[in-house]
Amino acid sequence: MTQDYNIIVAGIGGQGNVLASRIIGEAAIEANYHVLIGETFGAGQRGGAVLSHVRLTKEKTYGPLIPEGYADAVIGLEPFEALKCASKFLKPDGIIITNEYPIQPSDKNYPELEKIFQFLKNISSKLYKINGTKIALEIGDIAVLNIVMLGAAYATGILPVKEEDIKKSFIEKLAKSAELNLKAFEKGKKMIKEI
Repeated sequence: MTQDYNIIVAGIGGQGNVLASRIIGEAAIEANYHVLIGETFGAGQRGGAVLSHVRLTKEKTYGPLIPEGYADAVIGLEPFEALKCASKFLKPDGIIITNEYPIQPSDKNYPELEKIFQFLKNISSKLYKINGTKIALEIGDIAVLNIVMLGAAYATGILPVKEEDIKKSFIEKLAKSAELNLKAFEKGKKMIKEI
């Protein structure tokens, strides 16, 4: 594991990108990383593109936004947003974990899913995809999608943190729905193992 680690959570406003980045950051602090987090937002708060940059370092010499070509991992809450992010930010040997379920804007042309996944595979041979939206709905709340994806990301080994620290962070933040989110995290982990 390198001393520095750069992760981007990519999705659409309202999917929980920002919360997911905070959970990763808090868990990384427990692993003695210095954490920098920065977000870039699309045109709309809900429905616009959101990139949450998470920089984990043993030094304090970086700004919060990851330079192009320096991301070790992209966690995509939406497949087209994962593609746009990975094509710009992912390292050649980086990892992509993405939700398979698209959110198609009504005013734009959305590429065919097959083409999106082919492009993602061309960007990285380390591509993991799950239908996180379906899992969240089966659990009972679409709002747990981000936690499903964090569970999947953890299972791939791309997060340099302890499982108990991730769980502690989201349980503290989401105390009212802690049981639901624990189920979401575990289901996300399990789905990666089944691929």
